[in-house]
Amino acid sequence: MKPAEMQPAAVIQGFDAVLLDVMRNAKKLGYARRREILSKKIGEIFHLPVMARIAIGAHWRKLTPAQRDTLVDGFSRMTVATYAARFDGWSGENFEMRGVDTVRAKTVMVKTAIIRPNDDPVEINYLMREFSTGWRVIDVFLKQSYSELATKRSEYSSIIRRQGFAALMAQIEAKISQYANGGK
Repeated sequence: MKPAEMQPAAVIQGFDAVLLDVMRNAKKLGYARRREILSKKIGEIFHLPVMARIAIGAHWRKLTPAQRDTLVDGFSRMTVATYAARFDGWSGENFEMRGVDTVRAKTVMVKTAIIRPNDDPVEINYLMREFSTGWRVIDVFLKQSYSELATKRSEYSSIIRRQGFAALMAQIEAKISQYANGGK
């Protein structure tokens, strides 16, 4: 790896180490403690305000500052809840660094995979951008091409168009509650 690629890779390797620890201790930690641990780490390496803005797309410009703050808060809590719910056990999985590709100036794709002992690997790739605060995740791609934010943008835009901002926030809160109550 080139020196410019080492720092984003190190950020993701640190995140993977936290995820692995959470998975190994998932039952002992329980959902609330997993959420607490992951909240700190996700807050450090994900640029959640940028991700929320990307997820809502063109509707961002129409939101009031208070609505933007509400969206960023709900989106952030839902992101953490999603990870706390998904990484809820360990059966021998490990993470593998698969490389870093430069996308454009100050933007890279960090490629990783969850190696599962009795199943195919799951590719998780992190689109990262360099900000004044360091390298931060701005999107997550599953299986190489499924952008989490593109999926959310389609879903969120549809809800806002049909039902409005309050309905979107109600759906985000419902999803957070579902995760907290053991649903995926």
